[in-house]
Amino acid sequence: MSNPVFLVMPQWQGSSSSRAMQLAEGAGALFEDLPASARREIAVPLEAGDAMGTPIARLSSLLRARDAAREALAEATGVPIILGGDCASALPGLEAAVRAHGAEGLAVLWFDAHPDLQHPSTSPSGAASGMTLRHALGDGAPDLASQHPIDAAGLTLVGTRASDPEEDEELERRGIAVVAPSIDLDGPGALAELVSGRLAEIGATRVYVHIDVDVLDPAEFSAAHAPVPFGLSIAQLTAAVRAAVSAVPLAGASISEFAPADAGMAAEDLPTILRLLGAVTSGSRR
Repeated sequence: MSNPVFLVMPQWQGSSSSRAMQLAEGAGALFEDLPASARREIAVPLEAGDAMGTPIARLSSLLRARDAAREALAEATGVPIILGGDCASALPGLEAAVRAHGAEGLAVLWFDAHPDLQHPSTSPSGAASGMTLRHALGDGAPDLASQHPIDAAGLTLVGTRASDPEEDEELERRGIAVVAPSIDLDGPGALAELVSGRLAEIGATRVYVHIDVDVLDPAEFSAAHAPVPFGLSIAQLTAAVRAAVSAVPLAGASISEFAPADAGMAAEDLPTILRLLGAVTSGSRR
């Protein structure tokens, strides 16, 4: 692949948590460790914003951040990788990948403890982060629904283990593939083989990789914004991502929900984020 472009997007308004600002702090810590020649910070409003009469909390700021991301993506000359912030920051990246390569043949690997398929009309929190894939599929609120939707047939959720009944219904209705954590996936090679097999099954010509760090087991990674027990190991995740980008060219990527509580936690877990970033970009070294 061509050289990656790192777009740091410290968006926190898509989260409903009282600790949401830690997402911006995590993005700031990550920005300092990226090569200056390849990094760019996307302007995210400082204020929370308002719902604009919709069920989506802080929508006004989310729209401003999205528009800034779209502008940065339009100017990017390499493969764009969006870093930091809540999961809704992945939306413009997914949209750009479909616009550049088309939905047919584009595989989306969604490494996340949650399906992020809530609908705005029934979401208990109104948080856009939990609606990310719903909007990426072209559904949900008109303001956020993607202009270039992904294809459900090319979508695979990996490591997902915390869903609500409505999300389960949506997964079944759309026939979305899910690879949940399992004792049968103890070794990193087994998950890598499953992911490679899924790409072959889809007939993928490009792959978009999204990583919410809560897909990892909290025993190995503590700075996830919404940790969920019994997740993937770091070795499993990196092996699966490396296998994916070795099999199919990368169309784009996002790594989100890094929320260290303090500087000590940031220093402890930042190397894992950089290791994941290395896996995502490893296809460029073929």
